[in-house]
Amino acid sequence: MMITKLYCYVDESGQNTKGKVFVVSVVVTGQKREELIKICEQLEQVSGKRKDKWGEADHEERMRYLHHIFADDRFRGCLRYEVFRQTIDYDTATIKGIVASIKWEKPSSKYTTLIY
Repeated sequence: MMITKLYCYVDESGQNTKGKVFVVSVVVTGQKREELIKICEQLEQVSGKRKDKWGEADHEERMRYLHHIFADDRFRGCLRYEVFRQTIDYDTATIKGIVASIKWEKPSSKYTTLIY
């Protein structure tokens, strides 16, 4: 039996709100991994964000990048997020967000998950 690999790319935001709101975002992909990485790299250039770290990119560049990602049908079914309110337990919230993302549409066959 072949084992399916799920790749989860995780980021979080909201520690600066001191627990008011904390968002965990996850991109879950399997076979489309290489294609989606190339698309992200292209959209970084098109949006003007380039390879800059998220916090170093201008607000407009970040918004253009997100707009392109959400408008691209190739990401359909791959994007997940969880919103947590009134918590400063960021590690637990991040783990819960990852688990929910994997369980959302896990393969029916055996699978393994790699988290970045």
